[in-house]
Amino acid sequence: MITLKLKKQERQDRIVLLLNRTGFMTSNSLAKQIGVTSMTIRRDINELDQAHKVIKTYGGAKPLSNDMTVEFSTSQKLTINVELKKQIGEKLANIIEDGATVFLGAGTTLMYSLPFLIKKNLTFVTNSFISFSKLATTSDCRVLSTGGELHKNTGEFLGQIAERTFDGLNLDYALCSTNGIRNNDVTTSSEDEGRIQNVAINHATKALIIADHTKLGRSDIITFRNLNTFNGLVTDNEISAEQRNLYSEYTKVW
Repeated sequence: MITLKLKKQERQDRIVLLLNRTGFMTSNSLAKQIGVTSMTIRRDINELDQAHKVIKTYGGAKPLSNDMTVEFSTSQKLTINVELKKQIGEKLANIIEDGATVFLGAGTTLMYSLPFLIKKNLTFVTNSFISFSKLATTSDCRVLSTGGELHKNTGEFLGQIAERTFDGLNLDYALCSTNGIRNNDVTTSSEDEGRIQNVAINHATKALIIADHTKLGRSDIITFRNLNTFNGLVTDNEISAEQRNLYSEYTKVW
């Protein structure tokens, strides 16, 4: 039983975590677990359902499927697990050295990491339209866009033009995104999305995979790389001990 009163975002993150661990739960059960009224839980479930974080059912809610069949748009992903993504940004700022050259993948978690990273005098190479747009407004870093064909749903540049950008580049870090990690499989929704990240990794000294804990134990249609080929997994503070132990068998977990 949680006795401390949680802020709304913390409470909703807890609902998602509980559903991911246990499956379907009634509103009354969630209310008892979290220490609030059933009415509050029902409001939270409505908001989480609209944000595509859980599935509202009669009398309660259930987690999203462990196998992902829909690629959410960037605008949808920008509203999901925001506080968790900021936690990851803080961790990345402690990992990456000042002055490094960094590939920034197209995930929204990486976009939310920018306020923590731009103070470190980094050079960014990115195929993310939204991250490039944000970086273009600051004088605290150098930024290079890959160009290429813009996939509007995910807001990323893909294809051969984007991939050729890396010819002759030397990166210190490749920060890669994923839609789900199941055991040793790091997955995404298309071959193009996976291929450009593999190209970046091939030009980098170190590669880190970035994923909040809700992506652990899930998979999308394409496995583009094995987790044990990354130098580390950077996730949020809500990762369970069981998850940490599992993924530590494949790589370092921050």
